Amino acid sequence: MSDGTPAGVAIAEVLADAGITHVFGVPGGYSIKVFDGLRTVADRVHSVRAAHEHQASVMADMYGRLTGRPGVFTGQGPFAVSSGGFGLMEGYLSGTPMLVLTEMTDHGIPQHAPTQGTTGDHGSVDLPRILSGMTKYLSVATTPNEAVHAVELAIHHATSGRPGPAAVVFRLDAIFRRTDEARHPRLYRRNRVASAAPPRPDASAVAAVAELLSEAKRPVIVAGNGIHQAQAYDQLDALARRAAAPVVTTAKARGVIADDHPWAGGPLSPFGWQGAFDLLARADAVVVLGSRLNPHDTLVESPTWLDADRQRIVQVDIEAANLGVSFPVELGVHADLGVLLAELVPAVGVDENLANDRWAELAEIKSRAEDPPVLHESASPVPPQRVMQVLNEVWPADGRITLDAGNNRIFAYHYLDARTPGRLHLPGGHLGMGWGPPAALAAAMVHPSERVLSICGDGGFLMSLHNLATAVEYSLPVTFLVLNNRMLGNVYDFQGPDRRIAVDIDDHDFAAVARAFGMDGHRVDDDVALADALASSLAADGPVLVEVSTDPDQSSDLVRVRDSRSS
Repeated sequence: MSDGTPAGVAIAEVLADAGITHVFGVPGGYSIKVFDGLRTVADRVHSVRAAHEHQASVMADMYGRLTGRPGVFTGQGPFAVSSGGFGLMEGYLSGTPMLVLTEMTDHGIPQHAPTQGTTGDHGSVDLPRILSGMTKYLSVATTPNEAVHAVELAIHHATSGRPGPAAVVFRLDAIFRRTDEARHPRLYRRNRVASAAPPRPDASAVAAVAELLSEAKRPVIVAGNGIHQAQAYDQLDALARRAAAPVVTTAKARGVIADDHPWAGGPLSPFGWQGAFDLLARADAVVVLGSRLNPHDTLVESPTWLDADRQRIVQVDIEAANLGVSFPVELGVHADLGVLLAELVPAVGVDENLANDRWAELAEIKSRAEDPPVLHESASPVPPQRVMQVLNEVWPADGRITLDAGNNRIFAYHYLDARTPGRLHLPGGHLGMGWGPPAALAAAMVHPSERVLSICGDGGFLMSLHNLATAVEYSLPVTFLVLNNRMLGNVYDFQGPDRRIAVDIDDHDFAAVARAFGMDGHRVDDDVALADALASSLAADGPVLVEVSTDPDQSSDLVRVRDSRSS
């Protein structure tokens, strides 16, 4: 880094040296200087001009989930925290490494509230205060040297411990001027702040968990989002087999283990599988891996399913503050899951007779799994359950899929088979509509040789039309599947017919809109045409949209796990 390096160039070099390959953003305000710098590292970092800050922030969230490196999102201050706050909040609540680079537009005298200023002075928005509520680290840089150090530290914070978004806000001088190489502390050419070594478990804790899994009569492993964060899919598979223990998953961990795995017990949450909760209710020992056991996953902490007075509970998490926060635990282990599982798997050993007993009980519970006729019957419009079964039949087992929010997500969560670990992605933080389509775009950029499927409802897709433009501009291999029931189905399910208001949507022709953007668009209303359209999209070179008319009378209550009063 030579003397007097433009701040934007110095920041871009830090990003490139950290192994970050994509930056998502909308140029505006002082963020244009970040893009200026990115031109100098274009051989290592792709600058992705998003159509909207909402889109850019979700793409950064998805990039962080897939790579384990910070997903970088940049844009002008007011819009980075308003529209872009959608993806930041999701990343904050889901533990995604992210980095937001933004600015204050503090030209002139900030105390006089310049247009678009965000310093927090009278008459302006307080950008740092807003960002502090959705990031784990925040720095306001006033000089170029501070800007470089702040970006280094933000990368460190985003990836250390429980991952999360970190933010750097640039004042005018910090991004428009040049670095001062003679000033201390020095600016090093390489990122001088490495991520901290992951916490290792105590040997006695590993032994205690191994003993519990080996000796309990009915142990259950609860796999959480931490498995995704550690990408510890193979280790979880090995633990389940060696421990002869069923694995149930939290909502955010859907897909960490294949549904057809011999020890898979199914997903939790109100829209999960009844068998998963039955396994949990019968368990005498519960080993929780990478989950804080939030109320959504435990049906508002119902003791029918999880009860510290009758079950021995062990919890493992990379965030010590999560241990025992929802339920009292016999043992809390502060450790990185990848490190712990590497030591735990070989330490577990189960008596063959005991393993056979556990297997028989799991098989008996699985034998009760529902197989409703609607999964296999043709109808027009198509029941959403049947849509998921068509996908099970047509879409590749290792296909990468993103879900959205609403009933489309609930039906997919319940009926769509997760057949390859780590290939099913869904919002799990604030669960906002409009997450799935931009997440699919980012997945296609990270894995350009794969075709990515985005499943979304018509309500969510109305919030996402700009993603079609980006898909076409970058010729991304994404299939957008829009389930059009002409309403906000999940909201209506809570309202009921006697309180119906503000949920109806016009029958928009999304396929025609897709064609207007320059991509293939198909509109179908039966399962045969749906299967054909999906199959043909697999051979396409660029993006494709498939819109299917779905039955609005199919309620998400049909897949709801019953609470303790009716179980």
